[in-house]
Amino acid sequence: MIRSNVNPLTLPQLFFAGRSLLTFHNQEKNTHMTVKAVQARDKKDRKIKLPYFFVNISLLGDSDQGFRYAGVLFQDTMTFRPADAILGDTHMQKVILFIMEAIKNPQLLRDRKVSLLHEGKCCRCALPLTNPASIDRGLGDDCHAFVFGTDNEARKKKLGLK
Repeated sequence: MIRSNVNPLTLPQLFFAGRSLLTFHNQEKNTHMTVKAVQARDKKDRKIKLPYFFVNISLLGDSDQGFRYAGVLFQDTMTFRPADAILGDTHMQKVILFIMEAIKNPQLLRDRKVSLLHEGKCCRCALPLTNPASIDRGLGDDCHAFVFGTDNEARKKKLGLK
């Protein structure tokens, strides 16, 4: 599986792209955690994306449980509602606080020597990435243009606007 180090400063865009699967690797402690963030969709019209994300976290060496549902992150208010199962888990709460701080200030990753990796799939549409530039970005060409707003025509096309 292709693993690539992406620019940590793009964390907010990658995290909120829609279907991100990102690994945070602490180089000094040689530990890592993997975070899945999946954007919620309207129950009646699945094409409508809602401004909140379901977050699942897998910690280093946690092969017994794998990914644990951590809660819901609301993009518009940048608040987090933890899952009932993790309310007593102080380690998981620290992890969530770290992720929230890193999203608000991606420079924190560089300051703490934390690498940001992805699984070789687009963080927006989850399709495999084959273009070396796309692999380095964590987003395919079309999704990159859509997320960063560099191609207004592609954005209108994806939204179904004329």
